[in-house]
Amino acid sequence: FVLPSPILLLRFVDLPFEPILIYASWTPNIAAFIVLGLILREKGGIKRLISGWGKWRVGIQWYLVAISPLFIAFLIAGVNLFLGGKTTGGTEPAGTSLLTNLIIALVTGATGEELGWRGFLLPRLQERFTGLNASLIVGVIWALWHLPLWLLPGYGWDSVPYWAFALATISSSVIYTFVVNKSNGSMLMASIIHLMTNFGINVLMILGLLPMPDATWIIASVLYTLFAIIIIIFAGTDLSRSKNDNPQSFVKS
Repeated sequence: FVLPSPILLLRFVDLPFEPILIYASWTPNIAAFIVLGLILREKGGIKRLISGWGKWRVGIQWYLVAISPLFIAFLIAGVNLFLGGKTTGGTEPAGTSLLTNLIIALVTGATGEELGWRGFLLPRLQERFTGLNASLIVGVIWALWHLPLWLLPGYGWDSVPYWAFALATISSSVIYTFVVNKSNGSMLMASIIHLMTNFGINVLMILGLLPMPDATWIIASVLYTLFAIIIIIFAGTDLSRSKNDNPQSFVKS
C-alpha cells in the first residue's frame, strides 16, 4: 500500500501518467520481491516466483478459461444495449489502437501484479484457508489497493461506483484462483486472464461499445459474481486445489 502512494502526486503535480501508472502497477510484484529477498530471505525465492511465468504446459481448456474475460466484456456491452443503456462511443482519443492498448494492459496489471497477488500471497493464504476464503482475502486487499485511483479527479475513476468495482474485483479473485489452482500455480495463466480482463474493457472503448462508467462496472460486478458462483458450485470451496497439495509448491516447484 505504501509503494504505489507516489501516484497521489498526480493530484498536485502535472506529471506523465503512463510511467507512474506502470510503476504503481508493478508494486505488488515489488512488494513480493522485497519480502522474499529482505524479510524471509528465501534463497532463490524471487527466481522461483518469476519462473511461474514459464508454466505454459497446461490443458488448452485453461487457456480458453483464461481468455474468457474478453467474451465477458462483449457480454457487458450486450447486456447494456439490451437494457437500453448509453455508450461512451466516440470518446476514445485519436490514434489509440488495439495494439497500443494491448501493450499497456500487458505491462501494467497483467505482468505487474500477478506475481504478488497470485504468485506470492495466494499460495501462502491457501496454507491456512480454503481456496475460496483465500481468494476473498486477496480480493479485498486487491480492491483496496486500487482505491487511490478514486482520489485522482479527472482520470475517470471517480465516475465509477467503487462498490461495483470492488465486487467485480473480489469475484474475479475467485475466478483467478480457480485458474491458478487448476494450472499448478501458472503465473502465465494468471497474467493472461488479468490481461484479458483489462484488455476486454479497452476493446469495447475502441469499438465505441463501452457502456457509461457506472453501467460498465455494475453489469461487470453482476456477471463476474455469477461466474464466480458457478465456479464455486462446480469446483467446491477449495476451488479445485487438492487437499494433498502443498500450496507453497506454486513458488517452490
